[in-house]
Amino acid sequence: MKNLFKVSLVSILLLSSLFSCDKEENNRPEISDVEVENHDGAADVKLGGTISVNFSALAGETARLDFYHIEIHDHPTSGSVHDEYKIIDSDFKDKSTFKGLRNATVHEHVQVPDSANLGSYHVVITVVDEEGYSVNTEDLETHITFVE
Repeated sequence: MKNLFKVSLVSILLLSSLFSCDKEENNRPEISDVEVENHDGAADVKLGGTISVNFSALAGETARLDFYHIEIHDHPTSGSVHDEYKIIDSDFKDKSTFKGLRNATVHEHVQVPDSANLGSYHVVITVVDEEGYSVNTEDLETHITFVE
């Protein structure tokens, strides 16, 4: 009888841990419909030009959206000496335009500095909800190329 009780208790604990992981995943925000392009819809942007960043965000089951963050950075070639050149416009860092919403569609323009290095850049969008859960687009490999 004691063994049956122990096995039942262990089974219940294992099952509850499985369901709690599922619930945590459902509480994470989601990002979809990501588009990063120049004003003509192409992936090449001239220095001094503008990058159009569009995406949709959806909060998890029990949360509301809080803020998003857009980061654009280059990837130096292997063995190169220069540091990553990051563009993070302070206007786009920790922006709270959709604070308290369940979902939002975002359309932002990011100015490319004239002094940016030419080449391929990676665009990462991060969305954070009011419960502190976050998700980003790093795995999407969203790229844009800076040209003269």
